[in-house]
Amino acid sequence: MWVRREQIIRKIIRLQQNELYQLVQKSLNLLFPFVLIGSISQLIQITMLNRNSLLPTIFGFSSWLSRYRFIEIIFDHLTSLTLGIVAALAAFSMAHYTAKRYQRDEKLASITGLIAYLILTVRYTNNGELAFGQDMLGMGGLFLGFLVGYLVGLSFKHLANSQQDKSSSEVTWNRALDSLRAIIIVLVVAICFSILLNWLAISVLPDQVILRLQSLKANQTSLLFSVAIVILAGIMTFFGLTSMPILAHFGRNGVAMTANLNYALIHHTIWGVPYPFSLGTLYESFGAIGGTGSTLSLVIAIFLFSNQRDQQLIGRWSLLPVLFNFNSAILVGVPVLGNSLYIIPFLLVPLVNVGIAASAIALHLMPAVVYQVPLGTPSLLQALIGTNGNWVTLLVMALNVGIGVWLYRPFVKLSNRLNIQGDDLDATER
Repeated sequence: MWVRREQIIRKIIRLQQNELYQLVQKSLNLLFPFVLIGSISQLIQITMLNRNSLLPTIFGFSSWLSRYRFIEIIFDHLTSLTLGIVAALAAFSMAHYTAKRYQRDEKLASITGLIAYLILTVRYTNNGELAFGQDMLGMGGLFLGFLVGYLVGLSFKHLANSQQDKSSSEVTWNRALDSLRAIIIVLVVAICFSILLNWLAISVLPDQVILRLQSLKANQTSLLFSVAIVILAGIMTFFGLTSMPILAHFGRNGVAMTANLNYALIHHTIWGVPYPFSLGTLYESFGAIGGTGSTLSLVIAIFLFSNQRDQQLIGRWSLLPVLFNFNSAILVGVPVLGNSLYIIPFLLVPLVNVGIAASAIALHLMPAVVYQVPLGTPSLLQALIGTNGNWVTLLVMALNVGIGVWLYRPFVKLSNRLNIQGDDLDATER
């Protein structure tokens, strides 16, 4: 058993030393500061500057905000120019590291990757103006950004001259000529694809899969459908294929939540609602504590069990956004995205949480979440508010977080070990 475990660990180490995996990890490390700043800015926008959110409603400073709307505009721009363009930055960084790996001009490659990705996001409006597709620029476009950046780097490998023997002080014009063919071909191909996407009027983002499922109203009321969506959301988020506020809105706006709310208003009770096991009653309040993957449990597990200083620092910086379900920073910083080590708990913990909540509802220990939760509500309080103050929901929430920490614990400890053994393996191979 011990030998088999050691073999698995060495296989994971080898996988993490794969060239493409290393390029993605380096790119994610480069993106982390911007994702963190964007997440904190988004947190301030939602919790402090939105007049309909929880804190302005409780403390009554909504009228004050209306007189200083320029503050809201500042944070809106900050979020849009950091977290809102992270996919384009992913194309930039991936092209940079890929070109550098093959001794090509990484500066020109990174700029080319950024421009190529922006070209792909251009949408032609009816009045002839150009606009960028915002859904392709944020976290939901990360996979596409990495793919474009990697392909741009490979294009430089095959179409540009090597920069291995050239000093950084060499004339810029000569360096540009060495990469000119690659730049032209990449941009021409990007323009062709952009025209094709506009002509077909389609989105290349898998977010549309979840939005299309909203039409399946008959299935939104079943527990099986909710579990399937939770798994799908976890997989898509893990690979950078979606930004999961879409799932939260899907749960809130489903036919089941509307029927439950109407029942509560008519009968003056939330006990016995017709659809207690829907996506809206289970996932956002209990399955996604701290965001997709229930990452609040991961942050706590890092605090308790990680001996890696960088992960401890990332956890501290990410804690506040995660408490309000903004988990982009922890996904990019650890990183969780695309990391084979964390895929099992990332998918498993939300399912366990949903199962515990469904069991508590089935045993009549607590009612289903029925009422709309205000924007900016901390994740730990969403079920409490959504049930109009049922205290059992707090116990279930605490149980979910504790079990989530326990499920993440062996993987965080394995990360410690992999970090040490990976360094030893690098030293041996050198």
